[in-house]
Amino acid sequence: VVRNPITILVRGSNKMIVEEAKRSLHDAMCVVRNLIKDNRVVYGGGSAEIACSLAIRQYADHVTGVDQYAIRAFADALEDIPMALAENSGLSPMEEVA
Repeated sequence: VVRNPITILVRGSNKMIVEEAKRSLHDAMCVVRNLIKDNRVVYGGGSAEIACSLAIRQYADHVTGVDQYAIRAFADALEDIPMALAENSGLSPMEEVA
């Protein structure tokens, strides 16, 4: 295994910015390390919530009575999570989630 050490110079307008940049770099390096150790990935960005919402909607089709409304409401609530993630990322939620 060939190891090529590097140096990263972090500069910022104040100490808080520098410390935040150092934490972000540390997190990124930990992600890379973890992917090298185990390359399985759990997709994010609300994909798990959408998958659960779709499954719950299919289940709601088989439920009768008032309970069906509660089950569908829960599926709707799960769909709000990816919408909020897209909006908080500065993206258009309707374009990204649809």
